[in-house]
This record gives sequence, structure tokens and C-alpha cells, in this order.
Amino acid sequence: MTATLPDLGTAETGRTLGIIDCDVHPLKIREHQQRGAGVLSYLPQRWQRHAAEVGVARGGWAGGDRPRPREYGQRWDTEPPGGGAPGSDPLFAAEQLLDTYQISAGLLNDLGAFSSAGMKGQPTGFSAAYCRALNEHRCDNWLARDPRWYASINLPYELPELAVREIEFWKEQDRQYGDRMKQIMLAPDNLRPPGHPTYWPIYEACEHYGLPVTFHVMTGNRVTPSGSPSYYYEEHCDYAAFNFPMVASFIFEGVFDRFPNLKIVLVELGWSWALPLSWRLDAAARTLGGEVAHLAKTPSEYFRDHFHFTTQPMEEPEEDAHLDEVYDAFLASGLGEKLMYSSDYPHWDFDEPGALPRHMSVERRAAILGGVASELYDIPLLAGRGFTI
Repeated sequence: MTATLPDLGTAETGRTLGIIDCDVHPLKIREHQQRGAGVLSYLPQRWQRHAAEVGVARGGWAGGDRPRPREYGQRWDTEPPGGGAPGSDPLFAAEQLLDTYQISAGLLNDLGAFSSAGMKGQPTGFSAAYCRALNEHRCDNWLARDPRWYASINLPYELPELAVREIEFWKEQDRQYGDRMKQIMLAPDNLRPPGHPTYWPIYEACEHYGLPVTFHVMTGNRVTPSGSPSYYYEEHCDYAAFNFPMVASFIFEGVFDRFPNLKIVLVELGWSWALPLSWRLDAAARTLGGEVAHLAKTPSEYFRDHFHFTTQPMEEPEEDAHLDEVYDAFLASGLGEKLMYSSDYPHWDFDEPGALPRHMSVERRAAILGGVASELYDIPLLAGRGFTI
């Protein structure tokens, strides 16, 4: 959704609001076909042969999980002028996104890692090597090309010991670009619920290095607990299906009592569902709290204190006032303090920075566009760049 910034209900003008985009997608699977330059060229020879003979994703990715209105759901105008897949050219993406909207920083979230990072039918060694290759490719081909790009660390997250090693590899003080690897990236279709102690070594490392744990929406036959939807239209309406069990698992397993400084970011998973879930969590605790007597706080407090949300996909009711009402309740609960802007570039449902509730104050808009993310990720907002009101 795109929108023109409406009247903000204030006489203040001339102020520039800094912007951090928390969801930019650099990877398209065609990138693997690049000889000598693509992600696969970063693999050891053994695993290059494996990728050539077996593939990166079991079942293949011929344009996505099913036919879509656009291959991988991209905007028509995001293919680089010289050819190539959308999201494959860091300079063109910087020009089209960061320059056009005067964005201080863009966080790169790789969906391609999900094909092997969770060991979906792949050898252990390949999973670990692929994540390392993807991380190195991002540094060499994106972070090295523009200082406004920041990255997520892709992990073989079903192998916690190797996942911790990958975190340590990038967060050593002398590691080039390690200071611009700002979070870890996990898929919400883990083999176990994400709060399970199996994953606690990863969370311990994240807390130690101050890295948020990020989950991004899945697609295709992983969207629902009851099989694959028949239509892309249907899939697009099901993206938030992972939210309830993910949040409940983290809270009721006691993750935040064990790791009180851990932060979770839910990317492209919406936010309008959060307040009703918060009510449900507390109601369940009042009647069934004996099962989780180890919890030191109410579930809603954990939810408010540890979870962050991104704006895209923005809800689009027929009546604009209805979005304002939902957002007001979200903000009154305290959850709105953790909302951050995301564009989902280069996908067709891209949201520009103006796609926010219409009556929002300048201060609230400034926090969402860049203030919250700047504090969470320790990323500076560039002077003189942003949305000028």
C-alpha cells in the first residue's frame, strides 16, 4: 500500500523524520545460477557439487511455491536496468529505495536461507556452509557497496551449536562488517516451538552480543498447520498464522525469565492481532496459571517488554478511521511503543513511509519511521535525511 502523507494536525513544518527500513529482501533464487559471483560460489567445492546435483531447496523453486501474479511477488519496476533478478543489484536497490525515500538504513532479510538453514532435508554440513556463504556474500556484495545496508545473520538454527559458532564468527571485534550484522534471522516453522530449550544456546549468544532474534513470515505449504493453501490470494491472507503459537511458546516456556534482555522482532507478520492475543494470554494465565507458576510476570508484560513489530503489511480497512481505532488500542496497551517501519522491498505489496495511520502525531510517526529501530539496532539516523513534513 502506498499513501500520501496526510495533515498531521500540527503547525510544525520543516522537520525531517529519520527512516530505517526493517525489511529489505536481497535474495532471489536465480542468484544461485550466477557462475563465479552468486551465493553458491562461496561454498566449499564439496557443497557446490551438492548444490549442483541435488539443489539448495528440496522440491525446487521454479518462481516460487506456486504460480503468482509476479515471480516471487516482486514489483515490476525492481529488475535492474542491466537485467537480473529483483533485489540482486545493491546499487540499484539503494537508488530505488534508500535514495528515493531518503532512508538512513536498510536491514537485509534473506528468505533464501530458510530453504536449508532449518535442515529441511539437507545434510548438516551443507546447512552450516550455506548460511556462512550467504552471510559472506551479503557482506561482499551489499555491505561493501553502500554503508546504509545492514544485514541479518543467517543461521543453521536447527543445529544450535553450529548456530552459536556462526554468531560468534561474525561478532568478533576484528571481523569486517560484523558491527553491521544487527540481528539473527529465523523462520517461524522450526522443528520445535521456538521457546523450546533446544534453542536456548542461540538465545544466550544473542543476549550476550545484544542481537535481536527476528522471525519473518513463511510462504507456500508452510503457511498453515493444515497443509498448503490452494491460491496465492489465500496464502497472502494466512501469513499471520504463526504468530499466536510463537509468542505463547516464548512466554510460557520461560525464555524471558532466563534471558531478560532478549528482544524478538516479528517481521512482515502484522501487528493488529497483537492486542487480542495479549488479552487471551492473560485470560489463560488467570485460569491455568498453575501450569506456568515459574513465570515472574503476566504474559502481557512479557509480550509488551520483549516483542517488536513491523508495519508491513499495513491493514487496509474500507474506512480509514477503523485503522486509527485499532492503532489507538494497540498504542494504549504499550505494544505500540515497539512498532517499526518496514517496506518489504522489492515485493508488490511494498509500503512507502507514508503508509501509516492518518491521525498519527509527528512524535509517534518519528518513532515508528526510525526512532525505535535506531535504539534497538544501534543504527544512527543520518542528519538531513528522511521524511520532511
